Amino acid sequence: MTLKNLGKFYGITLLIGLVVTVIVSLVFGYDKLTVYLVRGEYGEFLAALIWFMGYGLLIASISQLAFFAYLFIHQMGQGIFKGGWNAIQVVIILFAVIDLVYFRYLRFGQKDGDILKFIWIPILIVVFGIIVSLYKNKLTGKNVFIPAMFFMVVMTTVELIPFLKVKDMMWLYCTIFALLLCNAFQLLSLPKYNKASYEERKARKIARGTWVEEPVQTKVKNTKVVSKKKKRK
Repeated sequence: MTLKNLGKFYGITLLIGLVVTVIVSLVFGYDKLTVYLVRGEYGEFLAALIWFMGYGLLIASISQLAFFAYLFIHQMGQGIFKGGWNAIQVVIILFAVIDLVYFRYLRFGQKDGDILKFIWIPILIVVFGIIVSLYKNKLTGKNVFIPAMFFMVVMTTVELIPFLKVKDMMWLYCTIFALLLCNAFQLLSLPKYNKASYEERKARKIARGTWVEEPVQTKVKNTKVVSKKKKRK
């Protein structure tokens, strides 16, 4: 990917994180943001808004780092485990879903013993991940459902681990919705930016006169020529 398209890719990811975090904070963070607007305390509202905007940019940056880490992990997994990599990803996805419930329940749910309130996070991530993965399959025309689910579930879980220890649900809402949308955007739009980068490099080489068209590879079937000698009588 060229620097120009990488900048666009990162910039849109930042914008998504910022916008989603601000919207979610206005809805779920009434006492921390919206209340100042209702009271007419515009200075306090602006200060709180800038804080949440910065938080959204931070979440988007974490999402971007996790995405490029996923690309490295995926390539390494394919190289090491070959055809068994998909099965390994499925096992890791299952462990990630279980851990999403267990981590938060272990910290906050043991006192009342109610685990049901902690399962909405994995349910949301899994359902959203299935939708995004199916759409990714449709876009690419290839069987990439499992790798897409691995990124949407496992990498989102890794990104969420520091925030699962926070008791204030407002921060968890701001984090999880921003992460999911940033992750979905990166997963679905990467091919578009890779294609744009390819076209940009091609145009530069054509302008310099150094472009060489890649030869089209054709499959040649192996044919055997059998010669029969006629026996002379």
